[in-house]
Amino acid sequence: MEYEDERRFIQQFIRKERRERLLYEITSPKKRIRGLNRFCHQADEFIDQSKIFLQGNDIESKKEFEHFVAGHNELCRVISADLWIDGYFPLSDAVLQASACFDAVIVIGSCFALVYAETMKGGRDKYLLFEQ
Repeated sequence: MEYEDERRFIQQFIRKERRERLLYEITSPKKRIRGLNRFCHQADEFIDQSKIFLQGNDIESKKEFEHFVAGHNELCRVISADLWIDGYFPLSDAVLQASACFDAVIVIGSCFALVYAETMKGGRDKYLLFEQ
């Protein structure tokens, strides 16, 4: 099924009232980049707050995040406005790519997601989400 990872991400981690429009945008080739950027600029308004495990602009430096990455050796779907990293990567590579990218990035795993907002003055919001 086309856009299966995107659909699963939206169903698992996005607030119900925000799902339909985001799904439409992210699964539309013409609206995908704009929808992704809009989501990442307003992620706190879209994300189901009960799914947030870690949040902030420094989550990579936290021990919980290091343990998470070390313990989840799986292939992840990376969605990004930067077409160089839009695809599938092992989690550790996906984190490196997302951290180095200035655009919005979503990393989707089997039971988790990482959201990297676009780099802005003052930092970059990041979220580690878990399915509960």
